[in-house]
Amino acid sequence: MFQDLTFFELLAKGGWTMLALACFSVLSVAVMLERGLVFYRAEKGKSEFLEHLKKVLRNGNVSDAISLCGRSHTSLAYIVKAGLSSYHHGEEAMGESMEKAAMKEVLHLEKNLGIIGTTGAVAPFVGLFGTVLGIIRAFHDLSLSSGGGPAAVSNGIAEALVATAAGLFVAVPAVIMFNYYTNKVNRMVTEMEATASEAIDVLLEKRL
Repeated sequence: MFQDLTFFELLAKGGWTMLALACFSVLSVAVMLERGLVFYRAEKGKSEFLEHLKKVLRNGNVSDAISLCGRSHTSLAYIVKAGLSSYHHGEEAMGESMEKAAMKEVLHLEKNLGIIGTTGAVAPFVGLFGTVLGIIRAFHDLSLSSGGGPAAVSNGIAEALVATAAGLFVAVPAVIMFNYYTNKVNRMVTEMEATASEAIDVLLEKRL
């Protein structure tokens, strides 16, 4: 039935809901790529930065450590810098500052992830809505057809199901990436908090 249609002609069979699904798809893919770049930058050079930081902290030079953090674009550097900035207020103040910085970093890393989650949740229903409209149209055509029978509506129903397939096609990758990125954020922040605390302990041991 659809073997002679191109990909775009097949999508056009789904009706106007295909436009909405296309918008969801483009937006979610854009967010996936943008978040992927953010996560890459947040972890790029983390090991080298941590190694250099520990060397500076072992010398007890807080100001140099803060400067080093300022030159790094990693999330770890942001959290450590917050703790070092409260160095003169005591260990408890350093811990609170790092905790607040970690919370801000979570918000930064999770930015726009809601768009991907919303796409995964809404796209199947948009596709289903398009299918329902297509089936209504198919039965309307059946009522106007003089021949009647299943053949009169089979083409219309097949076209309507294209919308459901498209909705699932958009939703499945969005759900997978939303879960992946959410888990990645949780893992990254947990690791950063632990590593930042370890780095601060190096400084505190030096002070003792």
